[in-house]
Amino acid sequence: MNNIYDYPKYYEIAYSYRDIPGEVDVLEQAIREFSHIEVRDFLEIACGNSPHMLELLKRGYSFSGLDISRPMLDFSRQKAETLGFTVNLYQGDLVDFELPEPVDFVYTMMGSLYVNTTADLLSHFASVYQALKPGGLYFLDWCIDFSPLDDTRDTWVMKRDDIEVKTYYSTRLLSAPLQHYKEEVTFLVRDGKNHLKLQNSAVRRGIYPQEFILAATKVNNFEFLGWWNDWDLYSPLENTRGEIIRPISLLRRPSTLVV
Repeated sequence: MNNIYDYPKYYEIAYSYRDIPGEVDVLEQAIREFSHIEVRDFLEIACGNSPHMLELLKRGYSFSGLDISRPMLDFSRQKAETLGFTVNLYQGDLVDFELPEPVDFVYTMMGSLYVNTTADLLSHFASVYQALKPGGLYFLDWCIDFSPLDDTRDTWVMKRDDIEVKTYYSTRLLSAPLQHYKEEVTFLVRDGKNHLKLQNSAVRRGIYPQEFILAATKVNNFEFLGWWNDWDLYSPLENTRGEIIRPISLLRRPSTLVV
């Protein structure tokens, strides 16, 4: 089976429906409203093809990325170097990692907080806590499951030049007590006259709202700042009556230790 993470170019096209400059605008809005420190250094966890990297670099920030996939990291580095930028990219597991120096802002996008156990989740928060400067923010996109992931299905098509990628995404329940779901992603790629099928299957653990708060604040001392609907900091989830779409959540490492 050809793994989707071994083909970063097609992966980038598949998820290119996102408004990257608009999303970076929201990151900067969060910084203005909630950060207790000046932000110059960003770290993306599970960065993959690092979609926000170039936009951040063009706005004068420095960028670091952490991912377990070497092809994804090589692809990201090549994108940066092509435009004359230097970035820090680390191959590692988001459950347990260390950086040479802490950064000002950490973020995880598109539900990429993959853990299998509660211990994994606690270890992840401990790693982020150490990677983030006091007063800095941890921004999470779609990482909290406000409804169960059973029988989720979605399909979309994206094109770039002579390349078309049709994506099939699904989840189904494996174990309710373990909060485990099977996640499957398939790309059907048409690249000129060439056709390719790429797939990835993984166990995804649901992360539910109250355990998220407990793990982040009571065990790892983060401050919980809020969660909002559809990337809109003016739409707190507490006021949402309709569908929850791409919720974002925000934590802050305290400037002083909270006891």
